[in-house]
Amino acid sequence: MSGTGSARAELTAAAQPWEVQVGRDLADRLDTKPPSRWSRPGAAAEDLADLVGPGEVVLAPSATRPSGDGVVWTPEQALGAGARGVALWVDDLPYPRIVGAIPYPELIAVEHAMAGKHACLVLTGVRTTLVFRYRSWAWPAVADLLTHVRSRAHRPGSAEPAHAGPPSLGWDRLPASPLVALGHTRHTRYLGAEPELPRRWLWQQSRPAAFVVLTRQELVVVRHVLGRRPLAHGVQLLAVARDRIAGLAGRGDGLRVVTSVGGFGVDLGVELAGEARLRFGSMLRADGRRRVVRRASKAAPQA
Repeated sequence: MSGTGSARAELTAAAQPWEVQVGRDLADRLDTKPPSRWSRPGAAAEDLADLVGPGEVVLAPSATRPSGDGVVWTPEQALGAGARGVALWVDDLPYPRIVGAIPYPELIAVEHAMAGKHACLVLTGVRTTLVFRYRSWAWPAVADLLTHVRSRAHRPGSAEPAHAGPPSLGWDRLPASPLVALGHTRHTRYLGAEPELPRRWLWQQSRPAAFVVLTRQELVVVRHVLGRRPLAHGVQLLAVARDRIAGLAGRGDGLRVVTSVGGFGVDLGVELAGEARLRFGSMLRADGRRRVVRRASKAAPQA
């Protein structure tokens, strides 16, 4: 599956300062198998709790990943969602281990992309962007943390959201799942597109099913391979805070969500992208007009 905008690009981006470029022969020996310690992040939890408060932490053990320059090795990482925000921790001693943090009121968009055994989560804030790369087998834990982050960002002070849900939740019910609607299914509007039929040859990719969902808090674009359970096997996802959206743009099969920090793009079918721009674009423009605060006229001076 192809992913959304910047998350897809980050899957094969150039090495970060804490990453090391390695040869392919060494990469085979450094590569990791599914770990048995996802729920025990160790020292990372303490550092993250000091910054954003106690909460959920997902650990990504050291591993290799492809990049435009070859293969790079990434040290151990941890993504934490506490009471005050979300932060990224990297085991990169002797340098500071906290790469960056986003307070919940500053969270603008979340993007997720998967390609085979590699996956990437990108969180964009007003002042910084966090990129968390991990292996696809950890998606259920990442999905749970992602639901907590979005729920806290858009409903501050509310009760904790339920778990992302059992893996038996089917694709036909995904727009009403916690992964998308964050508990407000009654106010959810969505458009959907059927997937392309499988091609004749296995090496030919078919277009996945897609939904564009407008909830009370977000505009969510979700893509999913038919026959694979989304909460168990992953999705391509873009979620943008509704009160940060300035409009929808694009042409053809492209949908671009415009915000104050730039645009977030995703490729859809021509019909679905056009219908989303037409129907949801007008609703978001109406939201923008309602958010405009009119200044009260100055009162006449009294004698």
